[in-house]
Amino acid sequence: MSLTELMVASLLLAGTATSGLHVWGQASLAAHVGWLKEEQLESVELQLLASQRWLSAAGYGFELLTANGSCRFDLAAVSRSADMALPLPQGLERHWQAYGAGLWLEIEAHPPKGSLVEPLRRRQLLTPAGTGWCRPSLRAQP
Repeated sequence: MSLTELMVASLLLAGTATSGLHVWGQASLAAHVGWLKEEQLESVELQLLASQRWLSAAGYGFELLTANGSCRFDLAAVSRSADMALPLPQGLERHWQAYGAGLWLEIEAHPPKGSLVEPLRRRQLLTPAGTGWCRPSLRAQP
């Protein structure tokens, strides 16, 4: 093997190795970002589920419903009670918004500064009837 062939072979080997390492590094970065997004989504989904279960199991004390006797959630009472009963971990925010008889629950995950993932937001509509608070009074007719 001549010196020229040896130089060409070593350049090809170095180029191939460098590009292989670059592709491997990009794949590793993509896997890490995917893991971070999955972790973020899991924490948001867990909070949505916990909030829904809490609202369903909060009992039928009518302090979470409006005072006028209608089957509507009181936004301030639900928000205050949820903050006391379900503290949020670092990086998550909870917002309640009135919508008809129900409330939109919005959970936002904010990654740390400089993170590779974007903020994630999920919404869920919760209604008193859907969570079992308002049951019709059925009577058997004679």
